[in-house]
Amino acid sequence: MSLLAIIQKIRERLGRGPCPNEQAITQTLVLPVLRALNWDCDDPEIVWPEFSCAPRRVDLALCDPRAQPAVFVEVKQPGSVDEADRQLFEYAFHQGVPMAVLTDGQTWSFYLPAEQGSYEQRRFYKLDLLERSPEESVEKFVRYLDWQRISAGVAFDNARADYKSRRGQALAKQTISIAWKELVDAEDETLTALISESVEKRCGFKPLRDDVSDFLNALRAAVGTRTEGPPIGDRPNGRLPQPPDPPTWAGSYYIYRDKRNSARSAKEVVVGILRSLAKDTPDLFDRCYRHPDNRQRRRTYIGHSPAELYSEDRPDLFKQHVEIAHGWFLMTNFNNRVKESIIQMACDAAGVRVGQELKYEL
Repeated sequence: MSLLAIIQKIRERLGRGPCPNEQAITQTLVLPVLRALNWDCDDPEIVWPEFSCAPRRVDLALCDPRAQPAVFVEVKQPGSVDEADRQLFEYAFHQGVPMAVLTDGQTWSFYLPAEQGSYEQRRFYKLDLLERSPEESVEKFVRYLDWQRISAGVAFDNARADYKSRRGQALAKQTISIAWKELVDAEDETLTALISESVEKRCGFKPLRDDVSDFLNALRAAVGTRTEGPPIGDRPNGRLPQPPDPPTWAGSYYIYRDKRNSARSAKEVVVGILRSLAKDTPDLFDRCYRHPDNRQRRRTYIGHSPAELYSEDRPDLFKQHVEIAHGWFLMTNFNNRVKESIIQMACDAAGVRVGQELKYEL
């Protein structure tokens, strides 16, 4: 049975209510997923039940090579998952196991125990089988837990890349208000110009510079007195001044090797990134072609011909492609989630770190 069919069956089982105990969760919800991910659950030295971590035991140790744990899986009843992460981290850290998974059968939390931060911060992904689509669940399970990817180390590379991306996004989010306050306080020329351009675009008239300055002064006062100033209800209209509209140039772009490249669409971002990476890595497309993420059940992202990109039962999609280099074609019938997967695959192949050497906005 395919992983997709198993996940659909699990969703139906979860809809009937919780399993009676952790053993039932393991047998009916966890092991079927692992089997579909090519783990030999009948070999106790590959999927090792009750792995000893004195003085306690971990429910499952996924071993590769044989008898050498690569992933710890701890199974808990619904409602008790959050209490188990401390002991799981201790087990994994002391055993030198690079990845740990905590699950109640419905939610699967993936951790990198050796990374920095709290337990929550070291969780690089949380998958809820009832909240996410079965197709997305398949993608994440294969990305992080497929036996072949664990064996090749690709799954750990994926996990670390996603951890760093998540950590960087959290830091960026925390810094937005600081950066905004600095721009307002400095009355930055670029900010003033962007506000003026946005106003003119909306109403046809460009505001006076003094009017923009007055707005920024009011905003500066509001930002500076948010904690110690008068209550919001005492301010005019009971509201803070609203920030200006997004810059007119905001949208799709990518930054590679410190060079910013604008794009008219998310598709142009993907194509531009692939071609830029290929300049530094001449065999990039061959590496992508052989990458395990390049082929999905009915599609191939990068191939030698348009016909190779889509399954034969979808001839209506054959024309949806672009030639990214001589003899190499990219499918273009994709959503943003697939675009991000293609970019990550290309970066993996080129040895480029997303969020550091490459940044982008679709």
